[in-house]
Amino acid sequence: MVNKLLENYKKLSFEKEEELITIFFVMVYGGEKELISKLNELKKQSKTDEEIFEILKIETNFNFWLKLSETLRFNNITDLIETTCRLEVNSELASSITDHERLTRMFTIQKSFGESVLATSFDINLKGKTKEESKILLKKIAYITKETIAAEFKCNKRTLTKWLKIYFGDRFVRKDRKITIDEYVEIFEAFFLNDDESLNLNNDLSKYLKRLQEGVNFNKSDLALLCDSDLKTQRENLKKIAYYSYLDKFPYSIFKKLAGEMGYELEF
Repeated sequence: MVNKLLENYKKLSFEKEEELITIFFVMVYGGEKELISKLNELKKQSKTDEEIFEILKIETNFNFWLKLSETLRFNNITDLIETTCRLEVNSELASSITDHERLTRMFTIQKSFGESVLATSFDINLKGKTKEESKILLKKIAYITKETIAAEFKCNKRTLTKWLKIYFGDRFVRKDRKITIDEYVEIFEAFFLNDDESLNLNNDLSKYLKRLQEGVNFNKSDLALLCDSDLKTQRENLKKIAYYSYLDKFPYSIFKKLAGEMGYELEF
């Protein structure tokens, strides 16, 4: 979805880009009247258009939001985890904040601005819509393909299909089945988390990053190496687990279960 937003934004006409920037300024200053008042005030000071724009950029942290949009170009939850960790140490991004008070205010109006972006970029208007109506409209852009998920977990679509079958039965069996954002999160959690975990980017970010650094998929040789075993012993110990024989790669959650069956507890 994020990529689609960026792609559409890049395709906008100059007039549409100006419209979004104007909406941004209007929201930060609190309304059209307030923005016009600010512009008139600056014009009285004999400021040129270029000077006025620079002042508006400073007061609205424009460069911060621009840098943030460049930094937050993620396609999936994996990118989100890695990007968020980068943000924590991104001093350049922090130094681009020019007005802390207005930055705080901007976080309170981000939903309205997001709706304006959708309206301008996609002609999708969420104002006055119920939650269910909004979901239906957003399905125009908010879906994930199996190819995208396979790429995230660095496996082919055939392997992904096997994983989906193990966890979800026939739910995603149709070849052209589009996957909603909610379903994608459910799939990611099934593959990436332990049974007793739920996705929590606020508290468990460092744990997730460490897990990602170990890999997004594992094979039987990885399991043998981890358990200080060999493939023959592994086959003997795991032959009762039906899916072991027909999988060449495993997501973290399955890998952890197989390691447990081998008497090894993963430390990530």
